[in-house]
Amino acid sequence: MQTSFIAESRCQELDRSVHSLALSQILGRAADDRDDTRSNLSCAVLERPPQDRAQATWGKIEASIAFMTRNLNRPLQVSALAALVNISPSHYFALFKRQTGFAPISYFTRLRMEEARRLLETTEASVKEVAAQLGYDDPFYFSRVFKSVNQLAPSNYRLRRRAEIQVVPGENSP
Repeated sequence: MQTSFIAESRCQELDRSVHSLALSQILGRAADDRDDTRSNLSCAVLERPPQDRAQATWGKIEASIAFMTRNLNRPLQVSALAALVNISPSHYFALFKRQTGFAPISYFTRLRMEEARRLLETTEASVKEVAAQLGYDDPFYFSRVFKSVNQLAPSNYRLRRRAEIQVVPGENSP
């Protein structure tokens, strides 16, 4: 509590000096403490309450998940996702895993496989076509990834889902 109060007090001081700096610039006066103010401007960011930092972190993770969802048909790298939200790849990896429970690429793979399941259930596209729609050049690799995530090969998944849909209890009985 003491540290938080001191930090809050210091940020209020800096806030006042920033306002006085802006006022002096507007009035055309030189500000003697301009360098000190600039070097301490990060106080407001560094001393945000934990819930604000958590919301900002979750916002970055949400933005990268939205980007993943829009780009299921192409390969992505952690470095590209981290750059998207302006943080280092290692920090991004740690934040993403803490927020979702999955590594970023594992999460992306699961999103792709979720879309693959949807396509297999709702279209007549071949496994090769589904693989291509999701950016997999090699349909055999796609099948291995699909099976590792779903414990069933794509063609078997499609057959099982069709059988489940056809045999709905109570609807086909006379």
